[in-house]
Amino acid sequence: MPSWLLELLYRGPKDKKLHYRIPDSQAEIWIRRLSHNPFFRPPISKNIEKLKNMNKDELFLVTSRFSFLQDKTKNLLQFYGLNKYFKDIVLNLGNEQPHIFKQKTIEKLKLDVFIDDDKDLVSFLKKELPKVKFLTSLSK
Repeated sequence: MPSWLLELLYRGPKDKKLHYRIPDSQAEIWIRRLSHNPFFRPPISKNIEKLKNMNKDELFLVTSRFSFLQDKTKNLLQFYGLNKYFKDIVLNLGNEQPHIFKQKTIEKLKLDVFIDDDKDLVSFLKKELPKVKFLTSLSK
């Protein structure tokens, strides 16, 4: 999927404030659910290899996917055998804005390091949580 289309679907028009779109129509929810099938979400092999070598007793998966994707997210993790690498999996069941949800979760879990591929979200979190080390990939 082209990045401009993802941006439009997930964030809407760019403005100065970080904001994510929460789908409000059944059609958009259907599209988002469809996009979470394994065919459209192949694993990133190099990240999985790094994940295998990490201490699972210290790893949390914090996903800001909205509640209507709960089953799809769990199915994807199970399909690729990834759920076994995490101490806990934290889902955004309250449909909060992703950056707010992740900020609250990082604070609640008292995390020292957080990895996320959304650079805008990481920029926001760095300002809000200056004591946490943020990475945008597993390779850093």
